[in-house]
Amino acid sequence: MPATALVPSRYLAFGQRTYRHTSGRPVRAVYHTATATALLLDTATVDALRGAAALDTVDPGSLGQLERLGLLVADGTDEAGAVIAAGRAAADGRNRQFVIMPTAYCNMGCDYCGQQHERGTGIAPGRHRDALSERVRQAAAGGRYDTITVRWFGGEPLMGYATIRALSARFRADAHQHGVAYAAKLVTNGALLDARKLRVLHQECAVGHIEITLDGDAAVHDASRPLNSGQGSYHRIVAAVRAALADPQLARLRFTVRTNVGRHNADRADMFAAAMADAGLADRRVVFYPAPIHSWGNDVGGVALDRAEQARVELAWYAAYQRAGLASTPLPTVTRPVVCTAVSAHSEVVAPDGRVYTCTEQPLVPGYTEQHVGTVTELPAGQTRPAGAYDDWYDALDADETGCRGCRLLPVCGGACPKLWREGKPPCPPLKANLTQRLDLYAAAAGLTPLPPQESTDPGPR
Repeated sequence: MPATALVPSRYLAFGQRTYRHTSGRPVRAVYHTATATALLLDTATVDALRGAAALDTVDPGSLGQLERLGLLVADGTDEAGAVIAAGRAAADGRNRQFVIMPTAYCNMGCDYCGQQHERGTGIAPGRHRDALSERVRQAAAGGRYDTITVRWFGGEPLMGYATIRALSARFRADAHQHGVAYAAKLVTNGALLDARKLRVLHQECAVGHIEITLDGDAAVHDASRPLNSGQGSYHRIVAAVRAALADPQLARLRFTVRTNVGRHNADRADMFAAAMADAGLADRRVVFYPAPIHSWGNDVGGVALDRAEQARVELAWYAAYQRAGLASTPLPTVTRPVVCTAVSAHSEVVAPDGRVYTCTEQPLVPGYTEQHVGTVTELPAGQTRPAGAYDDWYDALDADETGCRGCRLLPVCGGACPKLWREGKPPCPPLKANLTQRLDLYAAAAGLTPLPPQESTDPGPR
């Protein structure tokens, strides 16, 4: 039988500019979304992958290498089907995830926040806390999972710091007893962090990753994310991260710094990046990223950017990080087979009042709080949560309900947000519009010299 013809993968994107490689060859940046891999390839190979030249112009040895990398596939391959099947398998994998909100209160009053915060609502000792602990214990003991993952969320989770400590001790003990790995992440505004808490969180609570939000340099951040007391938090947050980086006992603790970008700070990228570098946060353990402000059901029309602005501004922020020597990932470095908690029956969100949800943008959000699927005191402890509104996500992708099946970003985007799609608000990320320009940032970061600009014929993500 004749060999099956090879064709370029549908999941390829190409940078707009040509660069002089250190070897002297002209190269272009190529990104394979199916493997989240960026490469620098000679222009003749790029022309063949783009369809501007025949594949038989590439030498056989290089063709074999391109096939091994997945850049060439057998003609007729259903690559999208394979991506969706891999996502479905990952969503049914051997990790059990609990997103836990220890309190409904927050010590900040950010005007774009979609949550409603209340004092006095939290996971108190007693029946509620015991029921949650029993769900985690049975997940560890049942033999179904290799890993228990906890993400502390809010409100502001550190307003429930004592709860985090108490529950972490129980979770870790049960995981250890049953030979299951345990990992935790904290998503916090950072205002309550200090050296003592950081050590406790990392060493006692197994928090290996902390995500903090800084909306810009001190003036912008403190105006955008004011504490309820009226005080600013920028300097104490930065000092806490800097102290952690200097503490040898926290050498394995990683940070992500998120910036919620809107009209209030869109033009402050260089000022913020310079301030972070000056503060000593140009460290590989601190990764920065911008996130466009979006609605959780609230009105953010006065601060959110439109789609075109998001793409342009996001690119500017990544370029500013790069110039300042800050760590960032302008190109995704891992695929995203499981887009969020809402699409896996093995993930659940536990609200401060004990209600169990599938989506992190339902609890504390007016209009969505009744969309819970049960409560920790009523659900059978040894069973996964009941089905939610988005457990059919992979069927929806396969049926092309959203158009994601034909998009070359699907492997690294995962569909972005099932909730927004179902609400008729396409959540396509800025990456869809600025991927080719991000590839040029990648080439520039490699220290390559651009050749005179040439017009790109790349049509962009489909």
